[in-house]
Amino acid sequence: MKMRIVSLGSAAKSDGQTMMEFAMVASIFLLLMFAIMQMALIVYNYNTVCMAAREAVRYAIVHSPASRNPATTAQIQQVAINNAVGLNAGQLNVTVNWPADAELPLQDDAQVKVSYQYQLNIPFLAPATMTLASTSQMLVSQ
Repeated sequence: MKMRIVSLGSAAKSDGQTMMEFAMVASIFLLLMFAIMQMALIVYNYNTVCMAAREAVRYAIVHSPASRNPATTAQIQQVAINNAVGLNAGQLNVTVNWPADAELPLQDDAQVKVSYQYQLNIPFLAPATMTLASTSQMLVSQ
C-alpha cells in the first residue's frame, strides 16, 4: 500500500490566493454593477424630464394667449410638474417662453424648458449633482 504525503502549506497558499483574487474581481464587478444601475437611473430621470417638457408644451400650444381659453404660465408649469412623476418637484425648474417662429413671422411658438438637479449616489465617492435639462418647442395652434 502506497501512502502519499500532501503538504498543507501549498493548499493554504492556494486558498489565500483564491480569496484575494475573488476580492479583487468582486470589487470591480460590484463597482461596475453600481455604475450600470446609476446610469439607468440617470437615463430614466432624463426621459422623465423630456416627457414633462413635451407634455407642457403640448398644453401650451392649445392654451396659448391667443386661444379662447388661455392658460397662465403657472398652469403650464404645473402641467410639467404633474408629468414629472417620481422627480422631486423642489428640484424641478420650468420656464415658459413665447418666441416668434423663424419660418412663419406672424406666428408664435410655445417653448418650455425643464431642468432637474439630479443627485449622483455612487458608493465610496462624494455625492455630486448633475443637471438634466430638456427644451421642447412647438408652433402655437390657431
